[in-house]
Formats: sequence, C-alpha cells, structure tokens
Amino acid sequence: MPYQIFQCNTPLNIRECEWASAQAIPPVNGQVVPTVQFGNFTSCIGIVASNVDATQVIGIHLVMMNDQDEPFTAADVPTVTALLANFPENQSIVGQIALWEDNVGPAFAALVAALPNAGQSDQGDGTYGAGLNSVDQLEVLFQPL
Repeated sequence: MPYQIFQCNTPLNIRECEWASAQAIPPVNGQVVPTVQFGNFTSCIGIVASNVDATQVIGIHLVMMNDQDEPFTAADVPTVTALLANFPENQSIVGQIALWEDNVGPAFAALVAALPNAGQSDQGDGTYGAGLNSVDQLEVLFQPL
C-alpha cells in the first residue's frame, strides 16, 4: 500500500499523515491566530499554504515513515502537490527540515523542487501552525516543546 495522507476535520490538531483546510481566521487585535496547527513535531514536516484570495488555509502533516513502515519517497510528492492544487499562495515547508534532508534527502529534494516558491522554517522540536497576518500573508507560528 502506498504512503497515504488522510483528510481530517481538526485543522488545529493535524496528526501524522493527515491534512486539513479551514476558512482563514483574521488577526485578533493585530495578533496572528492559527488557522491550521499540527501535533508535535519531533521528526515530521508540514506544509502550509493559502488559496489565491487568502480565504482558505491548508496544512499537511508528513512523516518520514508511516505506521505501516512505508517511507515518504519522491514518488509520493504528486500526492502532496495534488492536495495543494487549490492552495498556490504563501506555501511554506515547516518542521524538521534538516532531519529530512539527512534521512530522506532525495524525497525532500523532490518535494522542494515541486514547491519552488515555498519558504522553509526549521525551528526544531515543537508545535507548528500558520495563520494570516493583516496583509493576508501566511505566518508560520511555533511553540517549542
């Protein structure tokens, strides 16, 4: 069975191998509020992005090896890019980027190549999320473990 990513209905608690999208939440008193948020990252990465008019945000939680011992490979990148088809703006790869480069380098390189405009944010172990700021730019949010 290939590596799979399942839709979930909890955009503020996206677990391993899950994705969710939600209506963008505007800032509150100038503070960015998470629209999507992942469970804790110790070896995972996530992808966040918005649609063109910044009304919807998506989060995709990726693991190097799923619970069926299936690794994320370059062949799985089209599954990710298909989920992002309606979310071409504000793309960022967040999480344990260095760990992925070291352990699944070819797959990570293929992911980066498929998302040429995506920013990257590796702040170590923690909880990552994203929300829109006052100019409709998606900001990565981070809480260390």
